[in-house]
Amino acid sequence: MDWWIYLLTGLAIYFSIILFLALRFPEKYLNWDEVDCTKLSFPDSFSWGVATASHQIEGNNTNNWTDFEQRKKLEKSADACKHWVRWKNDFELIEKLGVDSYRLSIEWSRIEPKKGEWNQIAVDQYCEMVDDLLSRNIKPMITLHHFSHPIWFEEIGGFYKRENIQLWVDYCQRIFELLNKKVSDWCTVNEPEVFSIMGYHMKMFPPGESSVFKTVRVMKNMIFAHVSAYQTLKKINPDVRIGLAKNVTLFDPLRRWNMLHWVTTLILNYIWNGAIISGLKKGRMFGSKIDNAKNSFDFIGLNYYTHVLTSPFLPQTTEIDLPKRDHEVMTDFGYTMYAEGLERAVKLVSKLNVPIEITENGVADSDDKLRPIHLKRHIWKISKLIEQGHDIRSYYHWSLMDNFEWAEGYKLRFGLYHVDYKTQERTLKQSGIDYQKIIQSNR
Repeated sequence: MDWWIYLLTGLAIYFSIILFLALRFPEKYLNWDEVDCTKLSFPDSFSWGVATASHQIEGNNTNNWTDFEQRKKLEKSADACKHWVRWKNDFELIEKLGVDSYRLSIEWSRIEPKKGEWNQIAVDQYCEMVDDLLSRNIKPMITLHHFSHPIWFEEIGGFYKRENIQLWVDYCQRIFELLNKKVSDWCTVNEPEVFSIMGYHMKMFPPGESSVFKTVRVMKNMIFAHVSAYQTLKKINPDVRIGLAKNVTLFDPLRRWNMLHWVTTLILNYIWNGAIISGLKKGRMFGSKIDNAKNSFDFIGLNYYTHVLTSPFLPQTTEIDLPKRDHEVMTDFGYTMYAEGLERAVKLVSKLNVPIEITENGVADSDDKLRPIHLKRHIWKISKLIEQGHDIRSYYHWSLMDNFEWAEGYKLRFGLYHVDYKTQERTLKQSGIDYQKIIQSNR
């Protein structure tokens, strides 16, 4: 009968580990019918904003993404929202929302279309855009790299080769020297983990490769690039605030009793979230030292959208819906709405002990029925987190208007303004009206 003892002992150990993991990493849900999302409390200094990215709205760019679209026969970004020629009208739309901040990105490929050749016309327009925002009492937050860069930079290896990073820092310095007296908040890189994993493992972003080695190397190099830019720019003006935008996607086991699902979850959480947090906090990432990474940020930008239920058979594409709990609501992107997870995301980045800016939060919702609910739940959650003592300074809704959603093209709509891509007409959605009211009531 000894085998019974071994079996019972093994089962006891197994379920003890499962219980420990379940308690250590809870997957909380709220009964939203019992939550009054209109009860909000924000400090007077809290900043309300919207966010966009250059390639997704400007139109007619020539960069690594347009090259990728052509090579992979993807839907082309083409005119996008024609923001490059309609920006003044779009800034009026921002002003009408009542926000006091706008996160935008600079398109490096417009600034330096060929190595060493600077397009002064593009530089002047970006400077004019900043001046126009300030005249409307809207504070810009500039992102220096939001997934796109010049083709010539891609052709010499991009961020895969560390020796190339100084070229990017030179571009950052050129823009910064022109605008640092006017722009107080700067974001160096957007979602380094997304850029690396989607481009060098899942083949859904340029350059469209599949290599674990390259993924890890690029992710480390992106943090190195951030540190290099931070040190260079702070020497020019130590009074500005410089950070980066970190996407936090939470991973939870599909079956909370299944050890294989837990192992998958822990691995994915480290690769997607823990590695970069460790790199910034401790100066070590994937076993490598990143010099001067500690204390190389004045704030951390948090981009939060969802959680993913994981197993060893997790789909490697966004073309199908991911698994969900029975009570969860699926978004148009194929993942669920999970406002409860914002608390875990905030606590994760709080380890860095710097102010938190919610640099992106939104939902793909073509008919705008889910977005008003999504918006109210997440803003209510932020209010509660601030009450609990978390230093959250701002909320930037993604996005100002419908736009080109990278590998997914134009089929997904994230905007507070609906965009008719044929006429380029913008129409404020109900969610945009709701956001206006929230801002007015909590200013």
